[in-house]
Amino acid sequence: MASYYVPTVVQTTIPDTDMTPLERLILSHIFSAEPDGDGLYFFAEDSPAECLELDVAVLRDAHRASADADSVLNAIVADRLAEVEAGDTHVELDLSVISWATIFQDVVRRSPTLDEVAVSSAFTCSRMRSDGFGGMATLITVTAILSGSTDEMLAGFREVADAAAAPSVHVLLRFDESEVRTTVGEVIAYDGATTIVPFASISDDDIHAACLAVAASTDFAEERGSAVFKAALAAIANAAAPR
Repeated sequence: MASYYVPTVVQTTIPDTDMTPLERLILSHIFSAEPDGDGLYFFAEDSPAECLELDVAVLRDAHRASADADSVLNAIVADRLAEVEAGDTHVELDLSVISWATIFQDVVRRSPTLDEVAVSSAFTCSRMRSDGFGGMATLITVTAILSGSTDEMLAGFREVADAAAAPSVHVLLRFDESEVRTTVGEVIAYDGATTIVPFASISDDDIHAACLAVAASTDFAEERGSAVFKAALAAIANAAAPR
């Protein structure tokens, strides 16, 4: 039976003072933690943990010391501690209902120094299965949690490759509505007999509707055919030219 792993490193050192005691406790069980200056470096050699076993007294103390902070963990741990029976020394905490990224986002929201937390993960497998390898990058900010996998990168590469393989399209004519408005002013200024309305009364909607009508009613088939024919002759001349 194959085993799947997600080795993960939190590239951003998390300042110790930016975490609540509860967040520090929980993150240090989801990941391994090592001191790095005034903060902690978090990593998981196999995969981040989702189900934790914690000392009830330690968890209760950390929760009590973090009660005033805005943290998603507070309510989750409070509900779990309410289920602990008298005499229990350890408690299991299931964190599959939330992501560790959500915990880090709470830290970033409160932090006076952090703008983001960057995380890199690898997908590995104990057997060489095609679905067992890859990776993911996660960027956590105050407003967003953004993740991208290698599968998504490959999908993007395929789109680029398909676009490159498609025949090139060349635009022969394009006109901008701002050009039309400028021309309207010139027509009124130099040939006032052609209009009975002042320039200021011609709205953007008038310009837009006129451009749509002209584009729909104008046929450049002859000019297009001529351009295609000239391009064909030029291609032949290019091929016949000395290299």
